[in-house]
Amino acid sequence: MRNQISVAVHTDLDDLVRLESQLFSEDAGVHDPRVDVSWPTRHARDDFVRLIDLDSALVLVARREGVVVGHLVGYLTAPSATRFGRRTAEIRSLYVDSASRASGVGQALVGRFSAWARENDASSVSVASYAANHGARAFYSRLGFAEQSVVFQAVLGD
Repeated sequence: MRNQISVAVHTDLDDLVRLESQLFSEDAGVHDPRVDVSWPTRHARDDFVRLIDLDSALVLVARREGVVVGHLVGYLTAPSATRFGRRTAEIRSLYVDSASRASGVGQALVGRFSAWARENDASSVSVASYAANHGARAFYSRLGFAEQSVVFQAVLGD
């Protein structure tokens, strides 16, 4: 089965919201109790409309046999003086439904995003992952990503 990666369009909005909701539930819902996992059902549609139309962002969908099974959302940063005037690219979210994992869908999405980042003069691609999400960390490591920094967090109470 061949994976088809394409730039998302407005007719993909229902699928994008569905996948983002699954991502929130399976990732943040497991690893961070302070994340509102219902956010995608209320706000993701408007957010995706904005991102689809934004030149500095890229929203991709992956299809297998015509069905949307994954998505990637990423964007470019502004050129930074501390990065020798170069910009970077950041993957904001990536999700592949469980039935399509380990089939090359995620790798194809990251590859397409990385090519777009290179075409837009980004010096690197980065992504954040929960430390406890060992599957995501192993996935990105297999694709050549290296851990660069650690974020420390102190919860201040409710």
